[in-house]
Amino acid sequence: KLYRSVKNRIQVEIEKKWKIGPGKLKLTKPTFFSRMTDKPPTTVHDEYWHVHADTEQYDRFHYTSLLYLNTYSTDFKGGRFMFDTPGLNHTVHPKAGRVSIFTSGTENPHHVERVTSGVRYAITIPFTCDSEFAIGDPNFS
Repeated sequence: KLYRSVKNRIQVEIEKKWKIGPGKLKLTKPTFFSRMTDKPPTTVHDEYWHVHADTEQYDRFHYTSLLYLNTYSTDFKGGRFMFDTPGLNHTVHPKAGRVSIFTSGTENPHHVERVTSGVRYAITIPFTCDSEFAIGDPNFS
């Protein structure tokens, strides 16, 4: 119930900001929980600190939202979200309850700074405008 409420609020904000008509924006997969630590990576997918655009890995993403579950500098060090757009760098300091929303394409290259201590938690909630890639809300029972 909580996830659905948060997802719906984020969806409404994306629709307003990018003027997307009702019913056109859909949840897509994967929606996932991330836990980032200072431990060495075990796979290349654990190397979150490389600059990328979300559509490079998930071509169905049109809009990405991140819900931060804990707070930079209080719960962990490092782990800031960095946009790497040439001439327009921007850093997001994760804070519990903060939501970051952006278009998922190459216009928004980004990376996460390596976590140096503690654990950084976030939930990624992606959206698409392509109904072929739409999914229902996850079942957390």
